[in-house]
Amino acid sequence: MASRLGNYLRHLFQAVGALAIIVLILLAIQAAYHPFDPYLARAESLVNEWDANLTTEAFSGITLGSLGLILALCIFPIFISKIDEKSYLRSLWRGLVAAAVFYLSSALYDFASKFGRIHFIVSIFAVVLITAVVVEGVSLAVRAEDEKSLRTDIVASIASGLLFGVLVKLAGYGLELLKRKI
Repeated sequence: MASRLGNYLRHLFQAVGALAIIVLILLAIQAAYHPFDPYLARAESLVNEWDANLTTEAFSGITLGSLGLILALCIFPIFISKIDEKSYLRSLWRGLVAAAVFYLSSALYDFASKFGRIHFIVSIFAVVLITAVVVEGVSLAVRAEDEKSLRTDIVASIASGLLFGVLVKLAGYGLELLKRKI
């Protein structure tokens, strides 16, 4: 195992070193002769235009950089040789379902908490009911032999997402309490 890790790290450092040398050479050429100025200006203009369009009201908080990062993080694993593509895409999809339930439940909690405790409690039951309906619907959409595994994975993903949401809320309440004490 240590030799596999050593080989990986050696190849990684070699690739990073080669990439750094190429970048340094290109930077030196750019600094001396400025051959890339028109391309850099055009690229910067395009990025600024896209960012301006993305930061409007409809896409508040989303930038081209964040979209690129998310896209790279989602697509890159498909090209790694030791990742099962079907399993990765299935897990990614299940994670999206869990994230959607987390987002909707957080929005529902925030909305209901404005009206009082009883509304908040009702919203919790509504989230449980909606989650059960979503899980059952998604589970029935797959082959019968995959149903149990899918249901288990989705319920675990949703539960972990909701648990994370509760932990985030508790941390927020803790910080507010700490600020009041200080």
